[in-house]
Amino acid sequence: MLSELKKLSKHTLIYGTGILLGKAIGFFLIPLYTHYLTPKDYGILELLDLTGYIIGYFVGLGIDQAILRYYNITNKKEERDEVSSTALIFNIFFGTFLVSVLLPTSKILSRYILGSTQYAYLFSLLFINLLLGSVLGLAKTILRAQQKSLFFTIISLTHTLIAISLNIYFVAIVKIGIKGILYSTLITSILLGSYLTAQILRKCGLKFRVSKLKDMLKYGIPFVPAGISAFILNWSDRYILRLYCNMETIGLYALGYKMGMIIVFLIAVPFNLIWNAYIFEVQNRPDAKQIYARFATYFLFLLFSVGLAISIFARELIVIIADPAYLNAYKVIPLIVLSMVFMCSDNVFQVGLLIKGKSGYLPLTRGLAAIINVVLNFLLIPKYGMIGAAFATAISFFICAIAILYAAQKVYYINFEFIRILKISLSAIVIFEASSLFSIDSLWLSIVIKSSILCIFPIILHILKFLTTEETTFLKNRLRLLHHLVLQNSKKYF
Repeated sequence: MLSELKKLSKHTLIYGTGILLGKAIGFFLIPLYTHYLTPKDYGILELLDLTGYIIGYFVGLGIDQAILRYYNITNKKEERDEVSSTALIFNIFFGTFLVSVLLPTSKILSRYILGSTQYAYLFSLLFINLLLGSVLGLAKTILRAQQKSLFFTIISLTHTLIAISLNIYFVAIVKIGIKGILYSTLITSILLGSYLTAQILRKCGLKFRVSKLKDMLKYGIPFVPAGISAFILNWSDRYILRLYCNMETIGLYALGYKMGMIIVFLIAVPFNLIWNAYIFEVQNRPDAKQIYARFATYFLFLLFSVGLAISIFARELIVIIADPAYLNAYKVIPLIVLSMVFMCSDNVFQVGLLIKGKSGYLPLTRGLAAIINVVLNFLLIPKYGMIGAAFATAISFFICAIAILYAAQKVYYINFEFIRILKISLSAIVIFEASSLFSIDSLWLSIVIKSSILCIFPIILHILKFLTTEETTFLKNRLRLLHHLVLQNSKKYF
């Protein structure tokens, strides 16, 4: 089991390195953006991004998920080449058609979403970016399916560095605000999307197979309504906030949400980049279910650990990285973190549905949670504003996680380690509540005290006997090895 952990960790670490560095640079630029973009501008950018996010599901039609499945269920190079080539060719032509239909609607969407037709040009840029970004994203998915984690990371880092450099130029130097951010995305997608597409098609050839496309669409299309339901769960509150609050509130909520989503980028995204292909790789092993259960525990442990740290230091994070005008954004961060933990738990709870090819259950479970989310938003936002939106999100994602777990267990039962998961969650709650008792004006004193409280988290888990005998032995051996290496290096220099 631990040998499988090493294998999965290797790819996850490589993927994660690129993503972490990219996100670190992105968060470093938040003070720049909050200086040149007002909370109102931030709110407009958020609604633009979200509109593109939901339309993107229709551009992709779940082909990216289908690639991960159909690429890994065969070992024949010719069939794998057909999967890659067919997906790319279809995505380019279908995406071009859909974007050409959307472009004439720019003024209409601008009026109804942002309240004025003056933003129509931004929507036009957004639609073109959707096509280019979809092709680039699909090409990167093919790299994931091929488990080219190092090349994927190099491309991701290059993507991030080019985009951020262009953002600095357009936003801070040329000073064209939101338009500059869209320009940077456009240029980056053209450069890297063209390069990757050419490389993949050169190696795979132009092999378009209608039968292969039908299979991939049959598997992938259910991810579209599932994605839309996930969109409603994650993002519909912005549009409802638009009805009852001002654009500045949306900007504050958007920043708080981004901070809460740090655990998604730190843990879930790099993990999923290899996990979604890995589950099919080991599905025929006799110990497959044990592997799925154990990795679910490890994954949730990481989520809770990082999420706890972000929640404890929510106010300090906003003070350090953002302009004072954004300070109140910290209030929603703990609730958003909790929501993200529930959301990301789907990644390990839905394994049974993916193994059995029952992806059709996903839109049903997420659709139920999405309906509940909309109802809760309309009930809570008018009275509690962005705090109400955060509560609605947390409740809805909890219901979604339970529903997906129930559906998956019905078709493919996995004996998850619920007692260990309960120990993690209860320990995290105790530590967070303890940290909330301290309200100190001094930034650095607050960080020191809360850091001390956070260190108690692993102690509580040890008291609760969270680790298995195998894990305890594994950690002791690693600590002995580390101690030995430290002693050797000490003798060299002292």
